[in-house]
Amino acid sequence: MDDREQKIRERAYEIWDREGRPLGRELEHWMQAQREIDQGEGEIGGDDVPNLKALREAARQHTDTYIVKTDLEDADQREAAPGTREQP
Repeated sequence: MDDREQKIRERAYEIWDREGRPLGRELEHWMQAQREIDQGEGEIGGDDVPNLKALREAARQHTDTYIVKTDLEDADQREAAPGTREQP
């Protein structure tokens, strides 16, 4: 067994396990794994580090929308004055 086939086998198992180990979908999982492995060959991985401050702000707002740097800069200006509460 070559390295590519082993990667496909491992990925198909991960997909099968993640989906609750259903019976009768082996070919579907194999084909999905094969597409994922073949598409990933030769690609360069990203070196972007997630912006933790932006992720925290998104979690604080209970939203999954994309937040840009200027949104975070504006957040500092939205802080309530001492002794008052910020209104939603």
